[in-house]
Amino acid sequence: MSLVQIVLLYFCTTVCSLYLISGGYKVIRNYIRKKIDDAAATKAAASQPGNTGS
Repeated sequence: MSLVQIVLLYFCTTVCSLYLISGGYKVIRNYIRKKIDDAAATKAAASQPGNTGS
């Protein structure tokens, strides 16, 4: 790898590490959790279309 590529690699690694350490993992975790919850709600609604409760 050239010097420029090595510098970019280390720079990106440092920025990502600092982002995760500073709390960025919470944003990622909440996004993934919301996607899973939405998919589960959609699946639950689709699996019981005729259930009216009577």
